[in-house]
Amino acid sequence: MNQRVTITQEEVLDGAPMQQRSGGVRDLKLVYPETGLDAKTLCMGLVEIDPGQHSPMHRHNCEEVYYVISGEGELESEGKRYPLKAGGAGLNRPNQTHRVWNTGHEPLRLVVVAGIMLVPLWPEWPTPSPYEVFEGDTANAQVAAE
Repeated sequence: MNQRVTITQEEVLDGAPMQQRSGGVRDLKLVYPETGLDAKTLCMGLVEIDPGQHSPMHRHNCEEVYYVISGEGELESEGKRYPLKAGGAGLNRPNQTHRVWNTGHEPLRLVVVAGIMLVPLWPEWPTPSPYEVFEGDTANAQVAAE
């Protein structure tokens, strides 16, 4: 069996679960089953957040790390905010509510690597999507009732 090990920029998919319909947050799929890179224990994406915007407050049942490519912002985790800058990184622990704010003047670009729980392979945790999203107009994730 010949398994893929790379994808090109043209094969990156738009519309991962943090993407907002307004366009202020883009969530691109890089290492996901849908792109043909079917890693068994993790996935990787690229999140871009416009100035003054933020990802929706959410949580998931896996660890997630960020590497900041460019821009600056803050990681809000369990109600506390922590600075993010280009060249730095952040860690989200399982089941902690979090979101990312762009506090700068250019798009904030993050490489996001997470446990496979971000990929909708294990439904019904605790919603049909592996995400529990608390705000925003996320197109591909279950929005939890308030």
